Amino acid sequence: MLIAAVEINKMFTAYAEDMRYLKNGLHKYQYFCNKCNQVFMAAWGRKPGTYPAVEFGSWFICPNCGAMHHHNVAYIGRGVDAPDKVRLTVNEFKTSITFGVSCQTVKFVGDMDVHSHRYKENYKFDIEKQTVTFTRISSLGAEKEVLELGDPFKLEVFDRSILFFFQSFSIASQKQKKELNHILKILREAVHKKLEKHLGYKISSMYVSQGQYHGSFLLPIFNMAFRVTCPDAPNLPITYRDEVRDIEAFWNKNLITKYDFMKNIIEQTRKKTSFIKAMLSANRLPDKPMLRRLVFENPFGVKLIAKAFDLCENYDCAISLYHGLTKLNDTRDFKSIYSFLKAMKYTYGEPGIVRLVNEEKELNFWDCKRLYEQLADVNKNLIKSEKVKLADLHDWMSIKHKMQNHKNMRFEVPEHIIRRLSMQKQQLEFFLPRESMELLIAGHELHNCVASFGQAMKDNSKWIVLVADDKGKLAACLEIKENAVVQAKLDHNKPVAQNTELNNAILEWAKGANIKINTTDIKNSVKNKINIAV
Repeated sequence: MLIAAVEINKMFTAYAEDMRYLKNGLHKYQYFCNKCNQVFMAAWGRKPGTYPAVEFGSWFICPNCGAMHHHNVAYIGRGVDAPDKVRLTVNEFKTSITFGVSCQTVKFVGDMDVHSHRYKENYKFDIEKQTVTFTRISSLGAEKEVLELGDPFKLEVFDRSILFFFQSFSIASQKQKKELNHILKILREAVHKKLEKHLGYKISSMYVSQGQYHGSFLLPIFNMAFRVTCPDAPNLPITYRDEVRDIEAFWNKNLITKYDFMKNIIEQTRKKTSFIKAMLSANRLPDKPMLRRLVFENPFGVKLIAKAFDLCENYDCAISLYHGLTKLNDTRDFKSIYSFLKAMKYTYGEPGIVRLVNEEKELNFWDCKRLYEQLADVNKNLIKSEKVKLADLHDWMSIKHKMQNHKNMRFEVPEHIIRRLSMQKQQLEFFLPRESMELLIAGHELHNCVASFGQAMKDNSKWIVLVADDKGKLAACLEIKENAVVQAKLDHNKPVAQNTELNNAILEWAKGANIKINTTDIKNSVKNKINIAV
């Protein structure tokens, strides 16, 4: 029985085929004017002074009837059927609902050659079997294609269906929007009512907004097919309103790279098994209230939940880890993330890896992962034996990474220079490094580039004097050149002058070593006039 119908007299004012770029840089199109049935070609250049470059060809005038075309134009490829006159129908039967599309089409089949065909599509919602099929018939029955819908990972219908052309720029979407929304509502409510009657219990609304990429009908129908197949599942997420490549990226972010597991889920739901229970069972997850809620909120995150439970035996840790993993910006290479977390679990336990993920920015998760992957095995083993704190992990691995890739140099500093510049002053030790590895460690501890002075130390063209407190912690580093201190830095390259006690101790040291002060890094009220060549 027919319960709704919409007649559309014209979908577009014109149709255009993008043919090719010519050698002279012009862009060539083939056009069909739907007002006078004129076919013509035009080559368009670029608008001068526009960035990015805009083509003149976004609007055109039919040379035959003078109609100007701009907003309601369908740009199609060679051999593609685009709708012109369309009839949409909803029919209700005892155990099924159908949505029919019957139309006259326009198709570019060659240069200056446009054909018109009768074309039909049919969506059948078989409620009793909980199956939905899409059938496409074109060229008066000469071509037929049948797809089964309901699996959210099979998106072929988005490319196959002529309903794609119900875009915002179509005449139907602009002038008959209320009629299109009304027939879609009748279809949705009829399917919903019949499905509830078949199941014997209430189910949530099947309404989803259409988005901007798939036209007025495709996503709502695709969602209805999913819900008929899996009645107690939530509606498809908002991501499905985007382009197909964005939908696939959403799957990958949630670690869904193989889609055949849905076949088993659908088989179970058709046998009256709960969708949530089927999802948990298929991924070997415990059937508990919190997990049921998480899967209902995001069924596509079930693989990520499974990985979290694979890493953590503790239920609360696994849940917390899952929440942290969903917030990571990049999970494309989850295999390496999983390996890193598994290695960190050996040292820091389940609470440690949960903290590492949930405090991603504070603990420099991505840098830690990258550094760990590049560490030599001997350094990886030291993390546990040296009992490195999680908060110190990044800095610890950073220096180990630098050390394992550093080519060490021994410094041959004359003994009289060492004796002259090395001394103890006010619980501070002044000393010269004996090799470049010491400079590397000093630069890491003081957060500066003192490690770059290795060659100068080896050549004896400059000397670095390190200053440590009575506990051995570095407090400052001094650059000595031509018998003068030319730099004196605290942590993070702050001038020594900011620490009055240390500033005075260095002045006393410089006086005892007969070294001038030639830098504003040290506050010196009395100029040092000693000028003895070293």
